[in-house]
Amino acid sequence: MSNLRKITALLLVVLMVALTGCGAKEENGVTTEGVTKVDRTNAVAVVNDEVVDIDTFNIYYAMYETAYKQYYGEDILTQEFEGVKFGDVLREDILDMLVQDSLIRSYVLSTGFTIKDDVFKEKYDELKAMLEEDTETKTMYDTIGVTDAFLEKQVQGSILMEEFTNTVNGMIDAETARLEELYKTEPVQVSARHILVADEETAAEVKTKLDAGEDFAELVTQYSTDTGSVATGGDLGYFPRGVMVAEFEEAAFTQPIGEIGEPVQSSFGYHIIKVEDRQTIAELIEAGEDEAVINDFKQQIKDSLYNEYYTKKIDELKAAASIETFIDKVTPKTEG
Repeated sequence: MSNLRKITALLLVVLMVALTGCGAKEENGVTTEGVTKVDRTNAVAVVNDEVVDIDTFNIYYAMYETAYKQYYGEDILTQEFEGVKFGDVLREDILDMLVQDSLIRSYVLSTGFTIKDDVFKEKYDELKAMLEEDTETKTMYDTIGVTDAFLEKQVQGSILMEEFTNTVNGMIDAETARLEELYKTEPVQVSARHILVADEETAAEVKTKLDAGEDFAELVTQYSTDTGSVATGGDLGYFPRGVMVAEFEEAAFTQPIGEIGEPVQSSFGYHIIKVEDRQTIAELIEAGEDEAVINDFKQQIKDSLYNEYYTKKIDELKAAASIETFIDKVTPKTEG
């Protein structure tokens, strides 16, 4: 199921990360003798007495449904992955997202943060202007019933999410000892060379020759289809994360220095990789690297920690919260 959740997270319709749809307590409950009674009639979740309403859920679901069908075909929601229909996974993911959004909204507002009118107006006007230019999205929003009130909540939510992001980044900045250790131990750039060939059979042939002691540069000239690096004996120089395709990057950042790894397949073909060197931030500082470059690498390491600390904070909020969910209200018996 975890892989499916990653898939659903990849596709974002406009402002899908926005916090929205959580009605204020005074709008959804009545107070009698100091006790708040929450009306659960239209609730898909109740988070600390705050209602996540079914209409908001349905709008989000319709957005995702439209996008997924457009990109993956009309039958995507009925397809099964690991024995579970994709539509059911999507429903669970949207519900979990809205629960998290409610927790984040309440937390940020509890810190005393307020949304300034001028900031809200600027972002709302930007969203409206974008929708006017993007007629396809505007038509889709109109079709599924997105109202101005819904858009206003999305803008409010996006501002609150920005503040929550600042909170998470503050948690990371406070981890000075851990960051200093990562600056010393985490490779931030790699120097490698490779031979790129079209098929597995040729890759195995080249690897056998390399294992027998034949010269890497000569085999680059003889076999490699990467014309850009043939003249340098396959040398790609130093490169950071996020530059190469994922399969190549994974091998380059984990393979032992000086060794020639097993062929790695990517969309370009098969790579035979030799890692020449890896450098940490501490090593770059010692080598006199420019401060701006160092700061960029430090930020990359902080960014790599974001999901961990975001999840940590969300788990903390969940543990302290009262949460009820009603997935049965949005799970049909059949789906065609």
